[in-house]
Amino acid sequence: MKGAASLKARGHDVRLFGLSAEKTQDFRLSNGVPVHLQHRDLSGAKARMEHEGLPKGRESAIWTSFRIQGETVFQCVKSTFEPDVVHIHDHVAFSAAAKYKEAFDCPIIWDAHEIYEDLASIEEVRAAVNSRIIRENVPYADGFITLNQSIADFYRNKYPELPPAKLLPNAVEAAARAHYDGRLHDTAGLVRDQKILLFQGGYSPHRGIPALLDASRWLDEKWTLVFMGWGKLADNIREHVDAPSDRPDGRHRVAMVPSAPHNELLNWTAGAALGAIPYENTGLNHLYCSPNKLWEYPAAGVPILASDMLEMKKTIEKYDIGVTVNRALVPRDIAMAVNALSDVDLQRMRRHCDTFSAAESWQNYEECLIRLHTELVEKSSAKQRSILERLQHRLTRIFRGA
Repeated sequence: MKGAASLKARGHDVRLFGLSAEKTQDFRLSNGVPVHLQHRDLSGAKARMEHEGLPKGRESAIWTSFRIQGETVFQCVKSTFEPDVVHIHDHVAFSAAAKYKEAFDCPIIWDAHEIYEDLASIEEVRAAVNSRIIRENVPYADGFITLNQSIADFYRNKYPELPPAKLLPNAVEAAARAHYDGRLHDTAGLVRDQKILLFQGGYSPHRGIPALLDASRWLDEKWTLVFMGWGKLADNIREHVDAPSDRPDGRHRVAMVPSAPHNELLNWTAGAALGAIPYENTGLNHLYCSPNKLWEYPAAGVPILASDMLEMKKTIEKYDIGVTVNRALVPRDIAMAVNALSDVDLQRMRRHCDTFSAAESWQNYEECLIRLHTELVEKSSAKQRSILERLQHRLTRIFRGA
C-alpha cells in the first residue's frame, strides 16, 4: 500500500490485484488507488491435477493450488489493462511470472518479504513447492526487492539468476508522534504509572509467546505484560490473565486488550514502556527477519525487547533503541533483562527511537522503489525502440532490394 501510494504520488497509474477467500471485492484506497480482490476458487484443482497427469499427493496439490491462485491474479490483470511494469509480492503470485512476461513483455519486479522455503516450522513438502516456484520463475524477474542484506545474501547464493537486490523494508511513514492519552493503560485496567511490556500482533506459534508468559512470573511488580492482537494462542494467554495473583489492582501480571485499527495503532502502542519481538529461532526466515514491529514500536517512541536474531540485533544495537536477549529465550533471563532497565535507560532509548524513525522512515526508502520502476521502464522502452529501429532498417533494405 505504501509503495502504491508513493508511485501514484509521482503520477503513475497504479492498480492493486490480489485474492480473497470470501467474495470478489472492488474498492479504492484513500488515495484513489483501485484494488481488485478476486475470490480464490480452488474447486478445479483436482481436475487439473488429473488433466496434467500429476502424481497424487500433497506436493502436487500444493503446486497446483499455488499456480491456480497466481494465474487467477494474472487473468484479472490481463482483463483489466496492459501494464508497463508488474510488481509481484510474495511467492504465490510469482508462480505466474512467465504468463506476465509472455502477455505484456514488460519488466517484472519480484518483492520477496520472506525466505519462503525456510518459514517457521514449514513442512518439507511445502518448502519444496515454494523453492520450485522461485527456481522456475527467477529467469523472468527484471528487478528484485527484499527486506535486508541477510535475506538478499541468501537469495543471491541460492538463486544467482536473480537481479541484484534492492533493500526495501516495511518501514513506517514519518509522522509526528501523537500525545499518549492513556488508552492502553485504561483498557488493560492498569494505573497510569505502570510500565507495560507490550506484545502486539498475531498470537502465532514461534513468536516467543510461551516464553513471555513464563517470564511474567519474575517481572517486577511495576511491570505488566500486555498482549494486543489476535490469533490461535489467545486461549493460552487468557489462562494467564485469569490466573490468581497477589498483585494489587491496576498492576496485573498479564493483561489482554483487543487489536487496534491500523490507523490508530501507534496511538495505542505509545502507552508501552517496551515492545516485545521475541521470535524463536525456528529457521532462516526468523533468524534473518526484519518484522514490521521493528519500525512500528520506535515510531510510537517505544524501545524494543527482542531475541538476538541477526538483523534485529544489528538494527537495535546500531541505533540503541532497545535490548536483546539470547535467542534460546530463557524466561527468567527475559524477566531479568526487563527488570534491569532503569528509567534513565528507557528515556535514553526513547530519544534514540526518534533518531531511528527519522533515519529509517518509509520516505527515506521510497526513492529506491521509484528509481527501480523508472529505470526498468526506461530500459524496456529503449529496448523496444531499438527493436523497432532494427525492424524498420531491415524493411528499408528489403524494399530497396525490391
